[in-house]
Amino acid sequence: MMNFSRPLLVLTGATGALGSAIISRLLQTYPNADLLAIVRGKSDEEARQRLAQAIDMPAFWQSQQHRIHVLTGDVSQPDLGMTPEQAQAVSQHCWKLFHFAANVRFSASLEESIAGNIDCTRTTLAFADRCMAANPTFELHYASTAYVSGNRHDAVLEDELDCGQSFSNPYEQTKLAAEIMVTQARERMPVTIYRPSQVLCLSADGKVRKLFGFLEFLKLACSKKAIIPCLPANPQVRTDMVPIDYVCDAIAWLSQDAESQGKNHLLAAGTARSLPMEIVAEIALSKIRSHAGAAAAPVLEYVSDQEFQARAEAGNIHPGLVALLSIYQTYLSWDRDFRTGCTDARLERAGIRLPDMEQILRQAVNYVVEQYYPLPKAA
Repeated sequence: MMNFSRPLLVLTGATGALGSAIISRLLQTYPNADLLAIVRGKSDEEARQRLAQAIDMPAFWQSQQHRIHVLTGDVSQPDLGMTPEQAQAVSQHCWKLFHFAANVRFSASLEESIAGNIDCTRTTLAFADRCMAANPTFELHYASTAYVSGNRHDAVLEDELDCGQSFSNPYEQTKLAAEIMVTQARERMPVTIYRPSQVLCLSADGKVRKLFGFLEFLKLACSKKAIIPCLPANPQVRTDMVPIDYVCDAIAWLSQDAESQGKNHLLAAGTARSLPMEIVAEIALSKIRSHAGAAAAPVLEYVSDQEFQARAEAGNIHPGLVALLSIYQTYLSWDRDFRTGCTDARLERAGIRLPDMEQILRQAVNYVVEQYYPLPKAA
């Protein structure tokens, strides 16, 4: 028999980059609650070990593990893969359910994205209905993405969702479909939605757990397998990136703020605080040059799609770069005009502000280059 003596914060996607990073913030924000993570594993003990490894904060784990419950589960299954006894106990004590589980790979197939983003959200909503029936104070908190905006070229507001936009990949498409389902659930329960843009490193030291987007290009350049001579990109495009601790601090605070309940929160830099592509690229290339020499990172040339394709067909472009551009080129072509004013104003009340992104980017670049660019050992 499962016994919970305190209200529960239930978290899916707990071993992912965002999920593992937010756990410490949630426990700090809610000192009178415990956290229960649904984690894949062969046993509860194996799942618990996976979570401890994902959090990767031994001192925090040692001091707070008595407040962290871990159950083996599967978000794609009814009751999130829990046993009937577990599901009954958890639903009765669940105060806030944070649904962070998702397939976040931009390269995933439509079938994979449907399974990870739509189907898992559907099963989570079904369990949320059960929690709501058992506990009138229940709330659902959903991690979406700013890129539900798809291929929109106009201003993107936080209260907008389905504007008839097209999409660059199944990730965007299925996250929109999932958010539509979550939005419809507001008729049955309190729902708060968070839309981060491209999540980067920790602000303090640039540490990155999982490399996405821009950092994948940097890792390719650092592997010594590829020199990036050119890009089919607009050098003035501003790629929206935010540090992961900013996103986690924002979600944790907004989730407990009465005035922020039931709203959509756009956790992005916006064009005014984002850096042009040419500056982002030069920060990365300058670090590589200082680390490995000028020959390791020649001056980057910006070319047309046709010119890049011709060079690729002639064998002058590394296939790894071609593969990455097949996923990300659309994000190098025009600005995503995320209007964050409403969310920024809410966060200002808590003193939560987006750090200077040039400084954050330099720290992320330093971390990735030091980690992934091997230098010859001294004789």
